[in-house]
Amino acid sequence: MLYFKNSTILKILDYYKDLWSLSYLSGLASWDLETYMPKMAANFRGEALARVSTIRQKKFLDKEFVSLINKADKEKDLNDYEKGVVRIMLQSLKLYQKVPSKFLEEFEILTNKATVVWADAKLKNDFNSFKPYLEKIFQKNKELADLLGYEESPYDALLDLYEEELTSKDVTKFFDVALPPLKTLLNKIVTSPNYKPTHFLESKKYDKNKMIALNEKVLKDLWSGYGREGNFRLDVSSHPFTISFNSQDTRITTWYNETDFARSLMATVHEFGHGLYDMQYDDKLNMTPIAGGSGLVIHESQSRFWENHIGRSKEFIKKYIKDIRSLVNKNDLSVDDVYSYLNLVKPSLLRIEADEVTYHMHIALRFEIEKGLIEGKLKVNDIQEIWNTKMKDYLGITPKTDKEGVLQDIHWAHGSVGYFPTYSMGTFLGSQWEEKISSEGIGNNRYQEVEKWLKNKIHRYGSTYTLKDLLRKNKMKFDPSVNIKYLENKYTY
Repeated sequence: MLYFKNSTILKILDYYKDLWSLSYLSGLASWDLETYMPKMAANFRGEALARVSTIRQKKFLDKEFVSLINKADKEKDLNDYEKGVVRIMLQSLKLYQKVPSKFLEEFEILTNKATVVWADAKLKNDFNSFKPYLEKIFQKNKELADLLGYEESPYDALLDLYEEELTSKDVTKFFDVALPPLKTLLNKIVTSPNYKPTHFLESKKYDKNKMIALNEKVLKDLWSGYGREGNFRLDVSSHPFTISFNSQDTRITTWYNETDFARSLMATVHEFGHGLYDMQYDDKLNMTPIAGGSGLVIHESQSRFWENHIGRSKEFIKKYIKDIRSLVNKNDLSVDDVYSYLNLVKPSLLRIEADEVTYHMHIALRFEIEKGLIEGKLKVNDIQEIWNTKMKDYLGITPKTDKEGVLQDIHWAHGSVGYFPTYSMGTFLGSQWEEKISSEGIGNNRYQEVEKWLKNKIHRYGSTYTLKDLLRKNKMKFDPSVNIKYLENKYTY
């Protein structure tokens, strides 16, 4: 199939390769920032990335290129891929026309420095050292919202950057539907006479070298090209993340601790889900605006699908039970032991390690704080107290340290305000994908068949479609009840 045939679109794509090249090199620098870069290099790295961002803006706003985008917007008979290119280009044009280059440069320098400061502050459990940067980051995001424009809440302008047309009303409506049954289910679980709030594997020490080997083994099983075709790699960072440069170069990270091996294993499987999305879009989309996954609700639906429906399953555990026994040096460990450990429901302090039921309380907390800060109803100076109060309200527990509380996530250091709601909505959507796959008789232990289904239905299109259009294409609509029913069926005591 000839994806791009319109002459105006072809001219846009030819020019866009220069813009893609700048983004590619910036991405490499950002990946290095969180993996191998010496701490002292942050200032110069920030300066370089800031200059690149303004160069990209200047090049994007070239009069002839802008004219091509506007011309393409008026073209008729474009196919879906070409329409996707126009949609993404118009989004970028809006950003670059409304946001001054000085702002982009200052924001880049700020977040590069903040990322390094955050990592050190988390290590030392010192929120005060990070607080001045956080205040500047939220102030910058307020300015960004004003520059971009909005109809109701300034937070809407930021949400739109992570999922097109998503508004705070949408998110509020989602949580209004999702949280009540989740709270009811949590109460039913923790008050059951069969409920056990702790698991011995949580405090069991593991062999780091064996954990590294297990992560590598899992990735080789999940992705047939891992370690052979050389298009995918695993590294270590202070907060697991995924970055993709093209369909042949995707990189994920994980982390390691002395105990609680699920933290590393589930992070690896989660990030694989992100990586797979970016490895399975059609190669013909490389170096175009629609390469890579669409909005973050879709992206998070992929990572959370693999984490929750694959990584926490008995089929997955059975495959690696011998490795896990060796990992924790316990030969009598059963599949049921590991299953109950990976699926333990209990109020906990860390979002990234939260169970399927309480996870969404963590996200609701962040949504409320972000929205309050952006709308001027809350202040960064009060954020520790606000965080702790909301944790007590939602989960009945209070962080004893900042790294268990307000410092646990890297997102704000990156300047990412408006990202968090996509985690919950993506998790709920992940259950809908699982329901669809299961209805077609594909078991979740048949990895290659699952990947083929995801590629055909979701991944191959890259960012061609919005969330609503992709769901419509798959004859679906966003339905929170699917995940609620899945959880109610799974967690019966």
